[in-house]
Amino acid sequence: MTKALVAYFLGSSFVFLQHNLQFINEYFKDKQHFLILSMSIPISYLYYYAWTYFVVHNGGSVWSARFVFFGLSYFTHPILTYAFLGETPFSLKTILCTLLSVVILLIQYKL
Repeated sequence: MTKALVAYFLGSSFVFLQHNLQFINEYFKDKQHFLILSMSIPISYLYYYAWTYFVVHNGGSVWSARFVFFGLSYFTHPILTYAFLGETPFSLKTILCTLLSVVILLIQYKL
């Protein structure tokens, strides 16, 4: 499980950087093709590994894996958005969405 979580969080972090490096560093503003080509393969491998593990771990349910991916995304994105772009994750809307994501994860793992 730990390897799958690490793979997911790395993949999610790479996706965040692929989409947002243009806003983080001026150098990447016009380097969209470089970002797409250089990051797509590592992201695909990381997500493929994490997805496969989550599906197998949840008895073959792709719906469970989908909800796990959704729920986990609310842990990486707010942290990276705050760290790199200075946007606070402490607005009411973000806090409520994060809590809902935690509830989704608990439902998937406890029911």
